[in-house]
Amino acid sequence: MKSRWMAAVLLAATWALAAVAYVRAPARVPIHWNIRGEVDGWGGPLSVFVLPAVTTGLVLLMYTLPRLDPRRANWARFRPEFNLIVNVLVAFMLFTELTTIGGFTFGWNVDGGRVPLIGVGVLFMVTGNYLPRIRSNWWMGIRTPWTLESETVWRETHRLGGRTFVGGGAVATLAALLLAPPLSFYVAMAAMGVGGLVPVVYSYVAWKREAAGRA
Repeated sequence: MKSRWMAAVLLAATWALAAVAYVRAPARVPIHWNIRGEVDGWGGPLSVFVLPAVTTGLVLLMYTLPRLDPRRANWARFRPEFNLIVNVLVAFMLFTELTTIGGFTFGWNVDGGRVPLIGVGVLFMVTGNYLPRIRSNWWMGIRTPWTLESETVWRETHRLGGRTFVGGGAVATLAALLLAPPLSFYVAMAAMGVGGLVPVVYSYVAWKREAAGRA
């Protein structure tokens, strides 16, 4: 999963699936679900290519931005982890595509209220697992004024963020499995929101503590 070519393979799969879906697509294609898992948005057959196009743009952006980073030397220190995160993101988009087109393409009975939340929860957990290995940069990670100011604050914040991301993702996944919509949605969003906010607040606290120690 740490090979940079894995993203290309997964990306090709998203386009191949879109081509199959386009051939089988009805005149109206579901493109959005509300928090209860009910379809509330429709598009034409060409809409099946939107997700692959967006995913392609994201991958190109993610591999371009490091070249523009003033701290680009740091990227070499976590290149395998960066590749893995990109691959997992593309896999998540492929998963999202399957849940979107699975009904009219393959006849699957996809629970639109649970399955997407499970995917997001797992994505949060995987990202959190590798978050502590990301080194200081301008494009990826928990980039606050305080983490960018101090290498120590960056490390401490991402170590904590790894735990809160995994915890938030785990709660979100369990909520999707055990609770009915829309309660599962609210619990999952709250858990992941806290998981993302706690390290941001902590970065300021750690920076103040470090500044006080230098005074």
